[in-house]
Amino acid sequence: MPGIDIVWQTAMSGAPGKPLPPPPGGRAPPPPSSKPPPPSKPPPSKPPPPSAAPPPKPSAGPPAAAAPPPRGEDAEAGEGFRGPAKVSLNELLNKDAEDESLRKYKESLLGAAASGVVAADPNDKRRVIITELKIVFHDRPGGDVTYTLNTPEDLENLKKKPFIMKEKCLYKTQVSFRVQHDIVSGLKYVNKVYKSGIRVSKDEEMLGSYAPQAGSYTITFPRKEWEEAPSGWLARGNFTAESAFVDDDNVTHLAYKYGFELKSGWT
Repeated sequence: MPGIDIVWQTAMSGAPGKPLPPPPGGRAPPPPSSKPPPPSKPPPSKPPPPSAAPPPKPSAGPPAAAAPPPRGEDAEAGEGFRGPAKVSLNELLNKDAEDESLRKYKESLLGAAASGVVAADPNDKRRVIITELKIVFHDRPGGDVTYTLNTPEDLENLKKKPFIMKEKCLYKTQVSFRVQHDIVSGLKYVNKVYKSGIRVSKDEEMLGSYAPQAGSYTITFPRKEWEEAPSGWLARGNFTAESAFVDDDNVTHLAYKYGFELKSGWT
């Protein structure tokens, strides 16, 4: 209202300490309070928005991949591997003796041993006797290289008398051996070749399982193709090799060393 506005303006300009006159037709306003007004509350502040998580730091390399399950030889060498139980020749002969077809099958596999005739020298406890090592060449002028392995002296001579191999020549390896007393399972030939003390190759050839017999077994490998010797001036030089015959029971029946020289010609 205009009148009230005029009264409040007059009161604001009047002398201090005098009461305000009542407005016409109305009641006097209450005296001003000496108490200070309560402080006004600030408006409630909104919670700050959640800060975004900092981006992950780049790793120094790719995440480590889980190790693959063991395969092949690694699986067999694993802690949980258990090979088949070993069966002696007598146990094999006496098992399922009433089965005629099985008996004939054993005879085809075991030969004379199936009838109880087991070739063995009572003074020789070895089960596998390696008798000869031969390097069969496709076109060597002097023919094949043959070593007998019957005595410790033969093994020593093998190490002292290296043979010459022409680069790019074709060759095979042939071994002869006898088995006595009992069956040998999973016989394999392991060959490691070194140059200047550094291993340059490792080869394994599975020969198989064999029954005792009076005669020798002769195995040639590779069975179909030929191996080819390396070539070039980097490949030429003197080499040493270590060979071993090992079976499924990790029994090493023979181990020996030999040497050869790779040259551009046969002489």
